[in-house]
Amino acid sequence: MASPLIDPKLIAEIRLVERTSGQSNVLSGLVRKLEDHVADFPSQLAACFARGDVTGAAREAHTMQGSCRQLGASALGDLFSAIESSVKAGDHAEAMRRLDAGAELIAQSLEALKRA
Repeated sequence: MASPLIDPKLIAEIRLVERTSGQSNVLSGLVRKLEDHVADFPSQLAACFARGDVTGAAREAHTMQGSCRQLGASALGDLFSAIESSVKAGDHAEAMRRLDAGAELIAQSLEALKRA
């Protein structure tokens, strides 16, 4: 079974933090940060590959996975998990292929987070 695009329970928890803290921009700020990191991810991954830094590349993918899951973007977290697996297996071409193939999922997930 495919993961949902957005987990409404996690979004509700973030909205609760906003209400209790009086800060109405917690979710939007986190989404902007995620969007920036997603935009930088291909170049970060490629730089790690160019240096032969498999550990760094895996860490980048793992960090993205965690960030996505914390915001409730489950399917996007799954994508970065798959990329991390490819990196750890030493298949850099497959990691990049997965990233390229996930472009629409990335766009849909970010848009869903912005609307949440």
